[in-house]
Amino acid sequence: MSLINDALKQARKVPPRTPNSLPPLRPVDTEPPSVSSWLIPVIIAILILSAIFFTGWIIAHRAVGDAVIEADAQAASQSPVEVIPPVKPAMPEPTGPLNPPDSPVLQGIFYSPTAPSAIVDGKTVRPGDAFRQYKVKEISKFTVTLVGPDKKEIKLGLNR
Repeated sequence: MSLINDALKQARKVPPRTPNSLPPLRPVDTEPPSVSSWLIPVIIAILILSAIFFTGWIIAHRAVGDAVIEADAQAASQSPVEVIPPVKPAMPEPTGPLNPPDSPVLQGIFYSPTAPSAIVDGKTVRPGDAFRQYKVKEISKFTVTLVGPDKKEIKLGLNR
């Protein structure tokens, strides 16, 4: 047994023989890639896509605009048309005196065929309501008719 032990001791003293020894491996990087390594290509891709989109949008709108201008030019050359500005409908003038002195002040009308209302001296009134010594008889689009205690009608209109 001593022969075996002696052989093992000698084998430990002799460096091992390797036929083709390879250089040692480099350690693996454990750091994650930096932000700039992926952020810059993403920004460039977004800029390229947005440039393509806006270029197409401009070309499309230019083509539509050119078509509209061409259609207007053809229409103008075929038959001259006189452009008449729209006429604003005139408000019908109420008959009788409007806003007599010492009468309440009409501040606004909220006209609806089913539920008209008005603001007179800061109070909201509707047809049939009592207001001071007056009773609201009628609310139209432009006037409010009040009936006084002497059965005299007063028409209030908005100050224009």
